[in-house]
Amino acid sequence: MSSKSLFKMRFVSLLLVSLFLIVLFGVNLVFAEKQEVKKGYLWGNSPYEEVSDWYRVLVKASNYYALDHGNKVINLNPNMVVDAQIRDLNYMMAQGVDGILMAPTSATGLAATINEIVGKGVPVVTYDSDAKTPKVLINIRVSNKKIGELAAKGMVDAIKKDGKEPKGKVLLISGSTTNIAAIERRDGALSVLKKYPGIKPVVYMIEGWSQADSKKTVVNAVSAWGAPLGIVACNSYVGIGAIEGLKSANAAIPRGQDGHVYVGVVDVEKPMKEFMHQGLCDIGIDQPQLFYPMLAQYFLEQYLKNGEKAIPPVGVTVTSDPNKSNGPQPDGSWNIYLKCNEHEGVNVCKYPTWAPAPVIENMGHKWLQVRPTVVLPENCDELPIWSNVVEKWLK
Repeated sequence: MSSKSLFKMRFVSLLLVSLFLIVLFGVNLVFAEKQEVKKGYLWGNSPYEEVSDWYRVLVKASNYYALDHGNKVINLNPNMVVDAQIRDLNYMMAQGVDGILMAPTSATGLAATINEIVGKGVPVVTYDSDAKTPKVLINIRVSNKKIGELAAKGMVDAIKKDGKEPKGKVLLISGSTTNIAAIERRDGALSVLKKYPGIKPVVYMIEGWSQADSKKTVVNAVSAWGAPLGIVACNSYVGIGAIEGLKSANAAIPRGQDGHVYVGVVDVEKPMKEFMHQGLCDIGIDQPQLFYPMLAQYFLEQYLKNGEKAIPPVGVTVTSDPNKSNGPQPDGSWNIYLKCNEHEGVNVCKYPTWAPAPVIENMGHKWLQVRPTVVLPENCDELPIWSNVVEKWLK
């Protein structure tokens, strides 16, 4: 073989090897890019609404937690409308979300859509409210019945503490008749009020938890019967509306003065703390809602990585101890301590007020029943409730 032919063969061989390496490098680069895309998860978050401070900071906590863990969140506000939430969920699925966290606007109205989503391999975690389907991976919320009980009991305890007899009309104001949280809170409060023969509960179910309708309801009630003995309001909207109604009806008398209307509420937003300072609200029951979306994302990620075994089983109590590893413990409990960074001067994870929390069965799926906090006028500024923890986010 001539030297010229040998040179050509070597040149062709070198060229082929070079082309092979270029192709191989390109394939590896594409593969690496795809792997990089897959590092983070894309969540879909469908809260109940995003107008109130209560939900606004919940969504902010959700976004920051996702950012801290290399994930992203699509947030869509259904504004308490079932059809809008179904539309939003379908949009999220079209965007290829890896998991969905949501506060169902109806326990029954979202069940079929959740079943369809899970059937396509996308896990769903519910928070704050729940859906009647066993397809939910886990639900995260307080016991609505319990917080209704606590609000009513606190109101009655305030009456007794002042040496008065629990006797007279008590306005019990809750939310929509289709909302399971509203129903459970109403029933919890009623179970306490009915223990006192002298108390005559008057129940109002306010569509959409309307603050304006709650205010109007109280004004009309005072006009018809005079100032009631007390009010139990089952969320922040109707609670603020109820006290504003007392003010409009000239019945907002501070505690310690004759004619004071005793008030127990669920959810201690910043305005409710002001009412406590003014002597117009006697007790509030607060929820650790900042942790609802963060725990939901934690469960979704654990499930996608490790399967069902990564979700605490029914019967265990979940703690939140920074000195323990996450997961099952030798004593039979389960530990989950969430980690997040400081954002806008706040590190939410430093205040895990949601634990200890038992895992029970409800509507065919697991329910992490997180812990509520009892808030009184004398400690409302010191407790690590959400409106204190994220006060900088509310400015």
